This record gives sequence, C-alpha cells and structure tokens, in this order.
Amino acid sequence: MPDRIPPNCTLLPAVDVLVLGAGLAGLRAALAALAAAPGTAVAVAATQSGPSGSSFSNMHGRLGLHAPETDAACEAFCREAAAVAVPGFVVPGLVAALAAEALPRRLELEAWGAAFARDAAGRLLLFPSCFSPDSRRATLLTDLPELRRLLWRRIEAAGGRALAGMTALACLREPGGRACGALFEDATGNLTLQPAGAVVAAMGGTAPLFLRHQAGGGNPGFGHGLLALAGARMANTAFHQWMWARVRDRRFWPVWSLLKGAAAADAPLPEAVREAGAGRAGHCPFGYGQRDAALDLWLLDRAGADGVASVTHGGERLDVALFAHAANGGAVVDARGRTDVPALFAVGECATGMHGANRLGGAMVASCLVFGARAGETAAREAARPGEASFARAVAASRAGFARDRAEEREVTGWLAHTLQQYAVPRRNPDAAALSRVLGQRLETVRDAAARVRLAAAGRLKISG
Repeated sequence: MPDRIPPNCTLLPAVDVLVLGAGLAGLRAALAALAAAPGTAVAVAATQSGPSGSSFSNMHGRLGLHAPETDAACEAFCREAAAVAVPGFVVPGLVAALAAEALPRRLELEAWGAAFARDAAGRLLLFPSCFSPDSRRATLLTDLPELRRLLWRRIEAAGGRALAGMTALACLREPGGRACGALFEDATGNLTLQPAGAVVAAMGGTAPLFLRHQAGGGNPGFGHGLLALAGARMANTAFHQWMWARVRDRRFWPVWSLLKGAAAADAPLPEAVREAGAGRAGHCPFGYGQRDAALDLWLLDRAGADGVASVTHGGERLDVALFAHAANGGAVVDARGRTDVPALFAVGECATGMHGANRLGGAMVASCLVFGARAGETAAREAARPGEASFARAVAASRAGFARDRAEEREVTGWLAHTLQQYAVPRRNPDAAALSRVLGQRLETVRDAAARVRLAAAGRLKISG
C-alpha cells in the first residue's frame, strides 16, 4: 500500500469490470458484462444501498421509454433527435444505434417481467414524447422498485457483486494509460481502493449540484468531474433539462399556463411572446434554441436574483422557478460507450453524442438500456486487470495533493449551489465568463478532494442562454 494513502484505506480484490453507479444504465451495463464472458468478475458501486438516481428514485415514480417500432419510425426518431440537438450536437451513428436497438431492449425488459402501462385488454399503451408531440412511440415503465429488484436479482444470480454505500472520489488511471479502478469513501470516512480491468461510469449528471433540482437521491452530482479529471473529453455540458416547478414542493408547473390564463405578477404577456410560445406545450423541459423558449425567457426576466418568479394561476399566487432535472452532456463516447481514455466507458447521463442540447422524451431511458448493454459487453471483452506495479502508479497519481476536509466540503457544496443558481440558469443574457472566473478562483484555494471534484464538474457546465 502506498505510504501516503491514509492508513484506514482498504484494498479490495481486483475485478474485471467496475461499474460506478447503480441506476438503470449501470445495472444494464453490469448485466451485459456478466453475460459477455463466463467468469467475468463485476462489481457495481453505489452511494447508497437503496434505490438511487433519476432511474429508481425519481420523484415521479415512472419512466418513459422511447422505442421506435418500424424503419419509418426509426428514421423519424433520427430526424427529430438531430433537429432538437442544436445548438449542441449529436453523432448520427449513435442516434441511429439508439433508434435501432431501443425496441430490442424494451422487449427484453418485457420478457424479464418489467411492468409497463397497458390498457384494460393488456395492450401496451403508446404515448407522445417531449419534442415529438405528434408521435406515439414511447411506453411507460410503471413499477420502478420492482424493475430495480428484477435487475439486481439477475446480476446477483450471474455472480455480480454490490459495493453499497461507496462514493467514488477518483477514477484511477495509469499515468497516460488505462483506467484501472477507483478510490471510494464510505459514510464513515473510510477509503477503499478497487482495482479493475475496465471502468464504466454511470453515476448520473450534474443536476444535484444546483440549488434547485429534481434529481433522484444517491447522485453526488460530480460524475462529470471524475470523468474530466480522468482525462475524458466532455461535450454538450452546457445543456440540462430544466423544468418549471413550484418552489414550495418541487412539483412540475406548466409554463404554457401563461398562454391560458396564468399571469406574471408584474406584467401582462406581450403578444409577440404569446405567438412565439404557441407550441410550448409540446415539451416539458426548457428548449434550447427553440422559438418557444421566448416564453420561458420572458418569465425568467421577471424572476428575482434567486431565480424565483411570482405568478397567479387559478386564483392562487405561486412562486415558481426552473429546476435542474437531468444533464444532456457528458463524456464523448463511441458506438460501444468507450471514452477517449482507454478502458474507461461512460453511459447514461455521463455520456453524450446520442443527445444534444435537447433530447426526445424517453430517449435517455433508451440510451441507458442500449449503450449500457453495449458498454458493459465491450468493457468485459476488453478488460485487462492492472498489474501490481501499474496499479501502484495509478494510486500514487491519485494521492498527489489528496486531502479530506468535510467542513470545507459542506461549505463549498453550499457555495457552489448558490453560484450555479446565479450564473448557470439559462437566462437571456448570461455572463459566460463569470462562472469560469469564480470557479477558477475558488479552485485555487480548495483542498478537499470531494469539493475539488464538484468544482471540476461545475467547471464543465459553461453557460448557454
């Protein structure tokens, strides 16, 4: 054990594939890795033992899955995904793979016993999607606790191992070479090293970093920071799904109510904004680059410095704000989920290219299943456990300047949430340089490892109005 790692650090037996995150993408990756080759050793790390992330602990209790069923529907999906990607970007090959394989992954879940919304005759119900309001290609997963249980049963039956209560503080990488494991901390502050032949990042996005967010529990919000610090190329990180919600209970509030009788407290809705926002009911999230974003931006102009706007709706006064819901950016990956760091894969909200600035409703769940399966299989086939010397070099690189200061972590976490609320909400005229400036200044003085990785994640957000 390197002598500068704290003495309470535990070294676990090496595994072939280490999955960081136990949401839908992580569990699907683990299943694929276990199925790829007999005897593959797979560990799945999660910050808590129960349901976590946007998949299994989201506040709505259900998930939409976008799965085109015909060639024509796949072509329409690809066209629509590319159209709403601007001002971000998509990789056409990734979008095509998503469209082609979403249905097989859905049928797989059905065969495993996952519950979907059905009519009285038992027929699968099909729904329109955000940014695709005229289509009927999405289904609805309705029992998320049971979905999680059935996936875990399959993982455990195949020999997969859970690392519960572990927060990854660093993705270990041989200097200039392969990813080879992770450094974890548990709730009591004990450190654990997990060597691995390949690492799949499925930790979720950056929404929990914000003061107001709707992300599920168990996601510390700094998965993007771990990836970036490991050397992965990041993109589309300016773009989140932003949902209007009531401040008092975080419940969704339809901003298009302003077109139907709701009113801002201080001004009537201009006719030009009303006209531009006519199609706003076609998608719940804020639409980057969309003409109907004029409605959101008009209300944001009425909001205070804290981002809260007052409206009257149905005779009731409400305080509403934009809440960060999920990330559309992440590490740039290829068709098998590989990042540009050897043996480091990214899936779910840790990856991008299959989504751009905006994404079709239900496409993230499809992405978790499709690219989770692809990345897990490839990680298992390409895994190469690190030798003792190379792992020691990776640990030595991660320990340089390593320090833990929980008081500093708490202070920085609160400061960052308020800073992002000030600079990173998609207002009309954002100060693009301000966030980078204040984060850079803060990073110069912060020593705590968890605080530094949070700042690294926030530093990749940039700004987009």
